[in-house]
Amino acid sequence: MRSDMLKLVSSALVILMLLPAPVWAGRRHGDVENIGNRDINGRVAWIFPNFVSLEKEIQIGQQYAQYFEQTARLVEDPVVTEYVDRLGQELVKHSDAKVPFVIKVLDTDEVNAFALPGGYFYVNKGLILEADNEAELAGVMAHEIAHVAARHATERMTKSQLLQFAALPALFVGGYWTQMAMYNGLGMGLSLAVLGITRKSEEEADQLGTQYLWNTGYDPNGFITFFEKLQAREKEKPGKFASFFRTHPPVEDRIVKVQEEISYLPEKDEYIVTTSEFDRVKARLIALDNKLATPGGGSGGGAKRPTLKRKTNTDRSEREEPTLKEERPTLKRPSLKKEGEEPRDEPDEP
Repeated sequence: MRSDMLKLVSSALVILMLLPAPVWAGRRHGDVENIGNRDINGRVAWIFPNFVSLEKEIQIGQQYAQYFEQTARLVEDPVVTEYVDRLGQELVKHSDAKVPFVIKVLDTDEVNAFALPGGYFYVNKGLILEADNEAELAGVMAHEIAHVAARHATERMTKSQLLQFAALPALFVGGYWTQMAMYNGLGMGLSLAVLGITRKSEEEADQLGTQYLWNTGYDPNGFITFFEKLQAREKEKPGKFASFFRTHPPVEDRIVKVQEEISYLPEKDEYIVTTSEFDRVKARLIALDNKLATPGGGSGGGAKRPTLKRKTNTDRSEREEPTLKEERPTLKRPSLKKEGEEPRDEPDEP
């Protein structure tokens, strides 16, 4: 009798998780005015909560990051790393993320980026060089931030455990993740299960990433132009962007859905497309590759005014330079502005 009951419950779980979302569910995450205060994680199979706490998720990501960085080559130039970190933290601040992010630049020409559970985020040098403007770079970064904000990796882990009907505590211990990290090698062939990538999660990350890009002030069309460019260049030189397409599904349907999401977003008077700082950093990376940059100095890249979609009075090239931090950063997001007060950033505890 007990065996029959377990089989029945297990079969019901499988059916629930394999069924498509209800047609009456409509457009999810439409309340863009509440970004940062939304609970976007939802439930697994519409019933079960995520079995992994945020604290454990950070530990999981930290373990993967430690093993990955044993063999990864990082860009250590402070001008480049500070710029990418600042851009990423600005996107995080205008997202639904509940954990602080650690953002680093990988010294590889492969056009890609990925975020581990718990906010450990890696941006490839090749992605920066391939982007034509800051909005394109920010669009790809916003997509990866969305994976972490929606907790796709640990959601997938929870689904796996429900399907296996196994003892949950046994999965989320350091030894298991250490062994898995060593087994997978964590090279560019990083397991998609670790990143929580499925077709459904990619669609959600596209939607949320588009919202975060818009909420930060960037032209959300940068998301589309980058994908269209990769698609065109891949046809010209097959295999050039193999890494990106290996960790992301084909872009045709994604472009259509992102365009649809943009149509729902309230239109702003102006959008940031690029900044002179992006041009300088990109030129510096090229110079560093050619061994032309001097230590501590910049290279190339004239000081151009930012290109805006409508008005031209927003310049992010004059943003305050942050100092590098060794400890894990504290997540901050803008607070609501009260009458007679200026908005301020407040820490958001994980």
